[in-house]
Amino acid sequence: MVRIKLFEMYAADVLASYRAVRQRIGKHPLYVVWFIFLDLAVFGGVVWFVALVINSGEAVQYPLEVADLLFLMFMAFLGKSLLDYYHLLIERPASVFLFSQPLSRHTIVASKLLTVSVYNLALLALGLGIITGFTFLHPGLYFVIPPYLVADAIILMLLASSIGLMYSVVSSLGSWPRKIAATIMYSPMVSLVWLFTLQLRWEGWQLTQALFIVWVLSLIAVPLSSHLILEAWNTMTSSRSKLHRRLSRERRPSWLRRLVSKEAYPVYEKELKTLLRKREGVGNAITLAGFVIFAFYFYSEVDQYLELPAFAIAALPILVVGLSLFLAVVLLALIPALGAISKDGRSTWVLKSMPVRTKHIIEGKLASISVMLPFIIVFVALPVPMLAGLPPISYLFSAMGAAVMFLLAAGIGIWLGAKYPNFTESISYSPDVMTMYIVMMLALFVSAFLLLPPLAIAFADKFLGFLILILALDVACVIFILGKREAEKLLGDLEVTF
Repeated sequence: MVRIKLFEMYAADVLASYRAVRQRIGKHPLYVVWFIFLDLAVFGGVVWFVALVINSGEAVQYPLEVADLLFLMFMAFLGKSLLDYYHLLIERPASVFLFSQPLSRHTIVASKLLTVSVYNLALLALGLGIITGFTFLHPGLYFVIPPYLVADAIILMLLASSIGLMYSVVSSLGSWPRKIAATIMYSPMVSLVWLFTLQLRWEGWQLTQALFIVWVLSLIAVPLSSHLILEAWNTMTSSRSKLHRRLSRERRPSWLRRLVSKEAYPVYEKELKTLLRKREGVGNAITLAGFVIFAFYFYSEVDQYLELPAFAIAALPILVVGLSLFLAVVLLALIPALGAISKDGRSTWVLKSMPVRTKHIIEGKLASISVMLPFIIVFVALPVPMLAGLPPISYLFSAMGAAVMFLLAAGIGIWLGAKYPNFTESISYSPDVMTMYIVMMLALFVSAFLLLPPLAIAFADKFLGFLILILALDVACVIFILGKREAEKLLGDLEVTF
């Protein structure tokens, strides 16, 4: 009976996902075609690069080994699994219907673990299938993926699912001592993966066997998460913490009065509370830190093994800085702005019925998103060029470049988020994946269009490059203002139906 209920809940999740995907395809057919084209281009580039490394005798000592790629893939899917559990179970108000059924919490948690595990394995199978297909297109692209490497990838997907389950529950607990204790108790799982891949550098079936044992041990996440799931769900679906009550009692600071109007402040406060209550902001910051660290590892090692032209060596640190800034802006500005309207879900009608102009609603939402700009400048724009060994003048260029990227990403995101809101409850009203991907590419293109000219001019004349960068900042401000105004109009015309 327990098995039947488990697979019934799994089937319900799959059916809801299928309906959501079919709805997206029907709504944006051209986006789907462009999305597939970009994916094939990315996988084609990966296949070409791997074939180049394998078939080139000069690249035998390339710094990135298979173990590095396996661990990076594991961390990426661990972050994906965290968000999946948040949306499917922990921060989803509709989960109350599961908890109120005559079912054990073990069955509920196991069904979500099965759902996320199958999703991860399906993505892995799709990626390996596309890569394998590309290898048969041309003799120069041909290579064989060893069976043990496929087994390692499968086990790491299962590991990411089980570890992501535990960490999603732990990060949602209402007490810091309980969070710390549970994290310490479960941390050996990630530590063992790190030890076997990056430290001991095990390969072949030896690594496969070790990872399989770690996966079996990681399944303790099911009983532990079942014991803590109600506390985590209550914390994530309510706003009763002391921090939230303290924010409600505080008066609006004088400096904030000049930035946020009186009418927009309640929306700003509500969005800020949501940011503090939900752990996605913290998760995005952790993900960003991990990718930045990996980028610097790659940057510090690549020039020791490959003979690159002088201009390429000079461009590497600038490329690392630019990609780090863009990733930070995507995680902390573009995605929140894109989902600013749709994330309210069924509560959107409240915004529509309030005696407040849509201008102030959009202003409050953008003000809460703009809180992340100082964070990006302090923790990414300034330290990254410093660690890359760039001259001090580059710190100013990096900070202003971050502001340019942030403003245009927020402006484009809030505009298209209001134009194409996603009110699909099964994925917690998150931004549509295909729309998000297209908007990311658009933001990348516009960022490059605005920032490459002042960067190129700065090599010859720093002062003139700085003036052109100020002009780029002005253009980004215009895009931000225009996106804000378009979002106000679209929100005013939006008809909320469920």
